[in-house]
Amino acid sequence: NGEESKVGFLKSFLGVSFRIKLVGLFIFFTFLCGIAILYFVFSIYLNEAMHEEMLLSQFIAKELAVDSKGFMLKKHPRQLDALLAGELADNDRILYAFAENKKGKIFASAFKKGFYLNILNSGRSLNIYGSKSNNHDLLSTVKVTSPVYGEIYDTSAPIRGGKLGIMRVGLSLKYAGYRFFQKSIIFISVLIMLFIMLLSISITLMLTNPLKKINEAVQRIKKGDYDIHLNASSISENDEIGKLSKAFNEMALGLKEAEDERDKNEDLRKNFVNRIINAQEDERKNISHGLHDRLGQFLFAVKLKLRMLEDLHDLNEIKPRILQIRKDLDNGVELIHKIVKDLRPPLLDDRGIVDAIIAYINDMAKNNENVKINFYPINLENNRFNKEIEINIYRIIQEAVLNSLRHAYPNNITIIIEKYKDNIRGVIVDDGIGFECNKNNDGQFGITGMMERAKLLGGELTIESEKGIGTVVKFRIPTD
Repeated sequence: NGEESKVGFLKSFLGVSFRIKLVGLFIFFTFLCGIAILYFVFSIYLNEAMHEEMLLSQFIAKELAVDSKGFMLKKHPRQLDALLAGELADNDRILYAFAENKKGKIFASAFKKGFYLNILNSGRSLNIYGSKSNNHDLLSTVKVTSPVYGEIYDTSAPIRGGKLGIMRVGLSLKYAGYRFFQKSIIFISVLIMLFIMLLSISITLMLTNPLKKINEAVQRIKKGDYDIHLNASSISENDEIGKLSKAFNEMALGLKEAEDERDKNEDLRKNFVNRIINAQEDERKNISHGLHDRLGQFLFAVKLKLRMLEDLHDLNEIKPRILQIRKDLDNGVELIHKIVKDLRPPLLDDRGIVDAIIAYINDMAKNNENVKINFYPINLENNRFNKEIEINIYRIIQEAVLNSLRHAYPNNITIIIEKYKDNIRGVIVDDGIGFECNKNNDGQFGITGMMERAKLLGGELTIESEKGIGTVVKFRIPTD
């Protein structure tokens, strides 16, 4: 239960607001400082009081030594007993007083709590403030702790220079420091602590007020409100809180710009998706037309020729027709291979991107005899990559070459792809008519498609072109 209580208190403390924690810590440390100051002041006063108690003990012992001289010369111990008893009655702090003759025997005495034999020697064993000595001609004060009287100052004062003996006086130290520690000191200390606490609270509130505003601004940003600006106070304009406010304003501005850019990209994405859907529909339409117009007609023609064979009985007439049907079937297989290759080249899966690009370039060269297409792979021998990476690089190069052949009318197209560290870098260059690169080009499906493919793979693609000079397409795609 004790551990659970500690955990519960810790959770409760951590759950309060930052400014309350800071105020609480200020008050706590102020209290500790106040206690330390009071302890320091009390220690100083206590040491001073102890010194004064020692001086008082010596003064009383010397006075009694002077007063007892006549009684000892006249041998009147009872009168001296009465004198000492009266002194103890007048001063509550004197615990005992007795006179010893030169032989160490008690001549007269007065004790508040009765005679304690060890007092005769205990004072001689500890000497804190005075000098340790057995000579009766020296004034000596020692601090003694006894089970009967507690802490006392035991002072020995010589009587007539020690010729008659010594006077021993015990002064209580029970209330030594407290009479100096007056209520005024406590009152002033409490006032000082209250002032420091109020000052701490004021400073804390002043320092945490900007943090409160920042927290409120963060809550607004969480709700999607980026039109916010924090004004740093003149006090905290150049400190950490002021810099935090400036950084927050920059962050809010950046988030607003990012939100605007996101909205813009969202519109582009929707447009791109629509274009992809339209392109897919167009591709399906082309495939449908290709299958219907070309493959369908071809199969229909083969079917007619096979039906015509049914009416022939002469083997010499049948054989040429079978050869023609066989040739037509070869053309049909080639047509199917072309359709499949356009959808996804088998070489890309079987042998990798280099062989797939070479095969694609060879096909393009057959249909574009006036254009020379050069391909230079670097550090790609026997390297295979993620299928997603390979197909997207292949489509980027395919789109770049098709755009060049359709619109730029080049004489030369150069393709370079290189494995460099953890990236694949590529360049497609043509010497065609070029075009003006501007933001409007981003809306073109081919360019946007290439850029989106690179971006989806964590890479980037840029296009540089100038009219009459040609076009350069550069891309970089990470392999990890």
